[in-house]
Amino acid sequence: MKPSQLNRPAWSELFYDLALIGAFLSFGVDFGKSPGWESALVLGLKLILIFWTWQQTALFVNRFGDPFDRALRGGIPVALLRMTFLLQLVAIIALSLVEGDQLVIDQINNELGLVAAVIVLTVAATYEIGGRWRPELKALANGRRNVCIPAALLFLASTPLPSPWGQTVWVLAIFVAMVMSVGPDLDGTLARFPINREHFSERLGLFVLILIGDVFVKTVVTVHEDSVDDPNLLQLGFVAVIAWMIWATYEREVFAFEMPDRSRPLLIWMIAHYLFAPMMLISGIGLVWYVAPDFQKTYGDWIAMVAIGGVGLAIASIGLMRAVGGGANASGAVVRLVATSAGAIVIGLLAWLATPSHWRVGIGTLAIFLLAVNATQEFHRKRTTASDSS
Repeated sequence: MKPSQLNRPAWSELFYDLALIGAFLSFGVDFGKSPGWESALVLGLKLILIFWTWQQTALFVNRFGDPFDRALRGGIPVALLRMTFLLQLVAIIALSLVEGDQLVIDQINNELGLVAAVIVLTVAATYEIGGRWRPELKALANGRRNVCIPAALLFLASTPLPSPWGQTVWVLAIFVAMVMSVGPDLDGTLARFPINREHFSERLGLFVLILIGDVFVKTVVTVHEDSVDDPNLLQLGFVAVIAWMIWATYEREVFAFEMPDRSRPLLIWMIAHYLFAPMMLISGIGLVWYVAPDFQKTYGDWIAMVAIGGVGLAIASIGLMRAVGGGANASGAVVRLVATSAGAIVIGLLAWLATPSHWRVGIGTLAIFLLAVNATQEFHRKRTTASDSS
């Protein structure tokens, strides 16, 4: 199977995405044990590494093809690729599980240096084998492999270093991987090795859909814990509406349009997705606390900040995607998304200030607000379509 034939995400990619999202949604449990800015920073760095890994593997399958396709007869390279993908998935799950008693930045290099190096080295191995599997893409494969090696070495070097040098080198490794994977000649790379835009945009859309769906599933699973008393179905309904409306917004404003084809807009578009994923994770943490505050004994300011603030910033990141993605009436859509994001955050602030010890009305108001915004946009879209057709 040639890469140009891979217009739809493969089953193996969907399995990878499900496992990956399940791994980093567990961060919500970690954060619940020690909610604070330092914990959020550590989890944010882990998320960046995971999402970078996802991006590299998604682009690999996009350009090289799916090594798990049963019709392939690739021999040893295909067998090795399957092993590296599975090893990478295990390493990512390990990254989500490795933690100390508290999520503190001073321990990130000691606890996560080795597993981060393994993750990056699996990406390097994937591209090294991929270059042998698809000789016509060997130049691209070599470039991606050469990006991973210095980042992996930095992760390894950070492990024995004392504070603050160890943490600085660990963060530098992530920076090196992200910057070098873009490269100084992104336009030339895209021209020589074009991305299958239909496949990649749908893969990313399905990733977002699974992520949003899992945010709701996590709240449902949490209310089954023994420590949760009297789960409220109305509250679960509000969470379901919020999750659905975020997906409806993404589907209408991003998924319905093609991904950018020029390097700079494409880069910003991807960065916006980097921001969207952690914002959804953050909102998911807050929504779990909202439905089941007894689960982590967390009340007050953190719930308002995490749940509604995360939703508002997730919508703002969709606005950034729309701004660089273009399409019909893009400027009006961006203004609308920014206003929706601001409205969500204002609802959270008002609910927090009005009832600092019991602000749950804010989530219900947010759900109704997002439902009204999306219903208005859907009505406008149908009326515009009917007018154009007539």
